[in-house]
Amino acid sequence: MKNSEKVRESIVDSALWLFGRFGYEKTSVDEIARRAHRAKTSVYYYFDGKLSIFQAVLQKEFSIVRDGLQEVRNRYSEDMKTQLVSYLTTRMALLHSAKVYIQYMNSAYTYGQNEISEVVDAAREDFDRWETEYFRYLCDEGHRAGALSDAVNPEAFAKLLSILLKGIEMQFFHSGDYETMKATYETMVELLVSKNVR
Repeated sequence: MKNSEKVRESIVDSALWLFGRFGYEKTSVDEIARRAHRAKTSVYYYFDGKLSIFQAVLQKEFSIVRDGLQEVRNRYSEDMKTQLVSYLTTRMALLHSAKVYIQYMNSAYTYGQNEISEVVDAAREDFDRWETEYFRYLCDEGHRAGALSDAVNPEAFAKLLSILLKGIEMQFFHSGDYETMKATYETMVELLVSKNVR
């Protein structure tokens, strides 16, 4: 990693910690620079301002989620049933560890259109596009294996699964009882996939 990349990464990591602990509003560029052991001018060399740092933090969180899910896909590439169960359960655990994103989802910023919601929507859109492509692939594999009827449309399958998972995410974020939600969700996934996927 080049020195400039290390500096940028240290700024993003510092902001991730501060945003996760104190929130976007209560974190200043000065505090990010201090935590990164950088001059404020150094922060502005890499970022236009706090909002662009926030964007980089969200991109990092979603990159971590995507990398973890790709690892699941690679590990269970020969067993689609195990892959799907592991993907769905790992997905919620990884999103739960995206502290800045979750903090945003539990804030007043989720209501209405504003500069922060636009940044979050853009970061989420990249992840959703990647995940929707995976769900289409799953449907195609299900057709090939005879586990899904040819009447199941890959595009509709991907969209519906995405919508369902986003709704479940909201319950995870707002329930206040992650462990109970996690245990219940994992049991539901196991039952639904075991019953419906050969």
